[in-house]
Amino acid sequence: MKDNLLQYIRPIVGFAVIVFMAWYFMDVVAYILVATFLSMMGAPLIKKLDKIEIRRWKIPHNLSVIITITVMIIVFSLFMVLIVPLIIRQANIISSININDIIAHYKEPMDNLDEFLVQYNIINADETLALYLQSQIIDLISVAKFTNFFTNLVSTTGSLFMGTFIIIFLTYYFLVDDKLAKNFILILSPEKYIEDLDKALHDSKYLLVRYFHGILVEVIIMMTLETVGLLIMGVPNALLIGFLGGLMNVIPYLGPIIGMSIGVVLAILSTLSAGDYDYIVFTFFSVVGVFGVANMIDNFILQPQIYSKSVKAHPVEVFLAIIVGGKVAGIAGMILAIPTLTIIKVIARQFMQQMKLVKYLTSRM
Repeated sequence: MKDNLLQYIRPIVGFAVIVFMAWYFMDVVAYILVATFLSMMGAPLIKKLDKIEIRRWKIPHNLSVIITITVMIIVFSLFMVLIVPLIIRQANIISSININDIIAHYKEPMDNLDEFLVQYNIINADETLALYLQSQIIDLISVAKFTNFFTNLVSTTGSLFMGTFIIIFLTYYFLVDDKLAKNFILILSPEKYIEDLDKALHDSKYLLVRYFHGILVEVIIMMTLETVGLLIMGVPNALLIGFLGGLMNVIPYLGPIIGMSIGVVLAILSTLSAGDYDYIVFTFFSVVGVFGVANMIDNFILQPQIYSKSVKAHPVEVFLAIIVGGKVAGIAGMILAIPTLTIIKVIARQFMQQMKLVKYLTSRM
């Protein structure tokens, strides 16, 4: 009985120790996770480059790795060159909003609403919606004045450059030897668990690669759908809103809601800046409509392919994992929830298959 109990306790204690160490060295773990993600993204390109043969000359593996990392850096740089000016432009648009014009334009309906709210004691007689709106817009404008945020961040913090160097360094060696992390884990493991752990690591990597590739495709498709839809509807700054909206899809289920909320705020602020006050309602419903249609496509076509076929998880499992991840580590926890759930399920299936609960939860894998 005691031996059977220890059999269950040891893996749990070991996992708890790993979680504590990961939390304590969170910065280092973040670098490793980003490098691991990039290595998984770059692995298919390296395999194709390694197969290229020109007159019996094959591209050296190290050269394939360098080409792959260079391509990833170029793609990331192009995104930054495209998106950063749009962010600065949006900040300038927000800072140019004329608060007095807005209040004057909506004075009559706001006065009527104030009377209604005061009549039913929802607000005090000395409070008005105009003052509240004015304070909120001033706060937004004060935030928007930091248009040189990214420049200051790069120029004043060496940690950004250090982090970038560490990630590139780790990514290079993870791509050079795709079994580096796996071998390191196996070396630290007891001999009797080597075979099971090796299989668990192999299965985890297979599922995670499929998941990350699926998420990348999903984000690109959603960015395209939302940007094109917003451009058709004539929504201002459609490219930035579509980019941010699509990017939020890295957070499963809840990401689209966050993306739509950001899109509505940015679109309305741009409309206010242009002085098109009568088009605010149209802009609001245009953004909501475009995001709604795009997310219907995402929910019924893209997500079932990614979650069910890649990580083989039930939607309820995914949703609960996201909630727990968000509670533990905020947005980062929500993004890492599904990969973490996948690894836990694979390890549990390999080491605790005899438990009925584990057998049930991993039956889809």
